[in-house]
Amino acid sequence: MSTRYFCAHCDQEFVPEAPGGKPRCPQCMRRGGVDLVKEVAPEASASRPWLLIVTLVIVAAGIGYGVYRSTTISLEETPPERPLEARELSAYLERDQIRAGAYGSMMALPDDVEGWPAGASEVAAQLYGESSQWSLDRSLPREMLTADQTFAMLEAREERVRLYPLELATSMTALLRERGVKAMVAEVWEFEGAQAPADPSGMLGYFVTAVYDSTDAEEPSAYFDSWGGRGEVAVSAVRVLRDTEVLAAALGTEATRVFSASGDASEALPMVQTALLLDPVSPSLRAVHATILVESGGVGEAVKEFEAALQLRTDGPRKLNLVQLYLAQAGMLEMNGQSAEAEAQFGEANRVVDEVIDQWPRYGRAHVVLATIYMGLDQPERAGVELQAAEALSPDAPLLWTIWAQYHLAQDDPVAATTKMKRAVDLDPDNWQLRLQAARVCQGAGDDEAAVEHVGAALRLVSPDKRAEVRRFVERMMGPGALTGAPDPTPGEEADTELELPDPNAAPGQPVSDDPALMLGDPSNLRLRDPGQTLELDLDK
Repeated sequence: MSTRYFCAHCDQEFVPEAPGGKPRCPQCMRRGGVDLVKEVAPEASASRPWLLIVTLVIVAAGIGYGVYRSTTISLEETPPERPLEARELSAYLERDQIRAGAYGSMMALPDDVEGWPAGASEVAAQLYGESSQWSLDRSLPREMLTADQTFAMLEAREERVRLYPLELATSMTALLRERGVKAMVAEVWEFEGAQAPADPSGMLGYFVTAVYDSTDAEEPSAYFDSWGGRGEVAVSAVRVLRDTEVLAAALGTEATRVFSASGDASEALPMVQTALLLDPVSPSLRAVHATILVESGGVGEAVKEFEAALQLRTDGPRKLNLVQLYLAQAGMLEMNGQSAEAEAQFGEANRVVDEVIDQWPRYGRAHVVLATIYMGLDQPERAGVELQAAEALSPDAPLLWTIWAQYHLAQDDPVAATTKMKRAVDLDPDNWQLRLQAARVCQGAGDDEAAVEHVGAALRLVSPDKRAEVRRFVERMMGPGALTGAPDPTPGEEADTELELPDPNAAPGQPVSDDPALMLGDPSNLRLRDPGQTLELDLDK
């Protein structure tokens, strides 16, 4: 209890003049003779709570700052080439405003991954034993899977399943990391001693798992191939991917699938552009970007992307991608009656493809493209030889059977042509461009009913906002009869179907064709929008 003094007159609190003296109010100067003094208990509840609250806030802030200092992530300008924790990966994506969807947790594993061996060689062997190989010339008809989804699919299926090299490499990498092994995903372009590129398409990529001797090691000690069943492999051209670049590869693979299945550039293009933000130096992603740009009408930009891919990686797939564009130019020159110019273009393409085959003699796709060149030069015997070589090397490539069909049509053998085309469609039935090629082959073979069926399938496969464009192309190239029984455009579709970008090289006022810019995969029937546009074939870089 303490004594506090208040004036009975004015209620002013004051302090006595001297200890033991009579209290004196400094305001009214009254002293003694009146009730000047009150004894009161300290008002703890009124005077101390705010101090306690402030103290707690300060302490909490200190704790929070300590927690912040201990959990905040130091981000480098370029993500490091090491395994990233989930929160680190998320922080990099958030910093760069990247939306990777499900692929943001590409390396996450399910809680119950059991029954897998401990060693890298054994894991690679088991993954190979539970998966099934297929031609990397085409996409799978399903979405790209994360590591979690890959293990779930393997667990659910009794038979072997088809998986991308990226899915297997990512799953193996995640599993080894969980066991304390430093592992990274790596993209291989060429295996030591191989006579063909690892990825024939130049777009899907071929991926393996890089394993390190210790967490401090900077270079991999070994590479393991779980897709091809080679176990530990020697590589002559490889790039270890950062975890962010693994996400980019997944987005690029999915963009390829979406575009192949539906031609929906409005969905596929943002995917691959996001992927390029994460990995701008990937030649595979550049090729995917260029392929989508070509069909969308951006031929000029597509050529630049193909050229950029070639500068990043001067190999067979990159050269063939550009050669196919130049073959398209040769076809346009020939259609315009410029035979000499077309023959020169075919000849230059022939020289480049010969160089590719000299370096990779077992590269099936190169033999197919060379066969196409011979067909353009009216040399069917040599074309047939190259197609036979390609068939021995890559019998599951749809492009091979498409060109075989074109070859047999040129040789007036409609039965063989439709048989070969059927095999191509059986290998990749959900590819809308392949269906249109099949329709033209069947029409050329006199089977109008099958042609109409393929046109209908193509229109069902493409995105609704693209159907009117495809219908116009079919009507122009095959006649209105090919549209009999085909799905009609949805209401309002005719007025809102253009996916084309203006040709950057077109003269002012020059109309843009309604046709798809390029029928990809069939070099004998490639078309560019601008017949007057000359593309210089210069691949010696």
